[in-house]
Amino acid sequence: MQKGWIRACTTLMTVAVMALIFLFSTQPAEESDITSGQISLHVACLFRPDFYAMPENERQTYYSQVQTVIRKCAHFTEFFALGFSLRLCLESWFGRRRGLGGWTWLGGTVWAALDEIHQMSVDGRAGQFRDVILDSCGVLCGLL
Repeated sequence: MQKGWIRACTTLMTVAVMALIFLFSTQPAEESDITSGQISLHVACLFRPDFYAMPENERQTYYSQVQTVIRKCAHFTEFFALGFSLRLCLESWFGRRRGLGGWTWLGGTVWAALDEIHQMSVDGRAGQFRDVILDSCGVLCGLL
């Protein structure tokens, strides 16, 4: 009975992470920029208390750099969670088997590639190969 409960929980957790990634990717670029922009603004002010006193062009450049880092950290974190939950899920179904980490990494990387392909159909978004690489690294760290 306990094993079935663990399987159900880890499977639901993995599906939830995958759904969350899909939902974030479904956001049009403008909406996604607002979400990451609010976080970026707080981080920019945290690291540069003089942020609003900076000349406009420097402030825009700094803000853009912070937003890029925030967005890439979000990618990595989402796929870190996927690697972690997918590894737990596969272990709950198949036990600790040799090669399970490879299947976890492959599955997470395929999901990352499908996510980027999906983004190409969303208004203002673009699929980027470098994001697949970053996401794949997140999966690898999560499964370890």
